[in-house]
Amino acid sequence: MTLPAPYDTLPAPMQETLVRSHLEFVKGWPGLSLIDYLKMRDSDGILDVIKAIYNRCLIAPGIWLQIDTIVGGWTYAGGNQISQGFNFNCSDPDALLKTVRGSDKFCQDGVNCHGPRDSFRELITSGAGLHVCVTQPAARNTHKHDIHIDKFQTVCTKQSDGFCDYKYLDSNMVDHMKDVVPWWIGERLKELGKIMAEHPPERGPKI
Repeated sequence: MTLPAPYDTLPAPMQETLVRSHLEFVKGWPGLSLIDYLKMRDSDGILDVIKAIYNRCLIAPGIWLQIDTIVGGWTYAGGNQISQGFNFNCSDPDALLKTVRGSDKFCQDGVNCHGPRDSFRELITSGAGLHVCVTQPAARNTHKHDIHIDKFQTVCTKQSDGFCDYKYLDSNMVDHMKDVVPWWIGERLKELGKIMAEHPPERGPKI
């Protein structure tokens, strides 16, 4: 199926993904037409995010082919100027893992920095880079898969075991940490606030 103009000029694999994503979206928002769905994704900036991720996936095209439907999305402005991306559904996560692990363009993070997901970094020398995060089997009923572009990707090389060897003194790492650390602290404070609200400390006896 070809998308209506002006979206009919998008690459065919992206068009196919958007058609499926619309069908998934209207399960929760019945009656929204395909063209209105596309206009909404366009006006909120997510279509540009989708285009950017599609283009970065060209280094390993099998990755995009495993994205069944796009869920939500965020721009750099919505991602604390750290990343832009979206969550997604994948019917064969093991095939996605095989694709990204077998690519010489990615290495695997030694620590899962995005929840219960195995994450893989695009090998870059500077600037932005793709981050592919595949949900682990035990969490696939509760967590979507995630793919995003880090504005300042951590520079790495790929070790013989497939894991990342990080270049800690590289300027990209410094810039990435400047963005990520305040965000990470903020998220932990939010979690602590929720815990405190649900389990307030007991008050001591009045003196």
